[in-house]
Amino acid sequence: MERKAITDTIERLSFRYGILMALALAGFFFLMKAFGLEHNLELRAFNLIILVSFILMAVQDFKERKSGKISYLKGLGLGILTTIVGTVSFAIMVVFYVSIVNPSFMEVIQTQEPFGDFLNPLLVGFTIIIEGIASGCLATYGIMQFFKPSRIVASAEVHD
Repeated sequence: MERKAITDTIERLSFRYGILMALALAGFFFLMKAFGLEHNLELRAFNLIILVSFILMAVQDFKERKSGKISYLKGLGLGILTTIVGTVSFAIMVVFYVSIVNPSFMEVIQTQEPFGDFLNPLLVGFTIIIEGIASGCLATYGIMQFFKPSRIVASAEVHD
């Protein structure tokens, strides 16, 4: 019983799903690299699908662990914290990649982005963090519209 209580915390689930999110984002990044598609910036839209998927999995997992109940604010906190862990971890990987592993990729980014002349690896990482957290907050808000208790109660009343 003690072990279950520890693994049920929002922080632990956020860390678990955030790290898995970062690994999925990194895997997609390296898959694009393997197929020579890393320069195709439109494929970044799939990052949003990965982000939403892991937020949804975290919220669903927490809800199942709590006997099918999740409060709206706890769900928001879980989604946002999962996003922060995943996005910051992925941004660190990208900064490492464009700084040390493949600095020539940084030059490609600088030529393709509108303000590329002003970019450096840290600004690329910061941009990923801001973009990811903003997307994650919006995604979490949308996801929690389907999990909030008032929606479930209203749905039950309609079916009675």
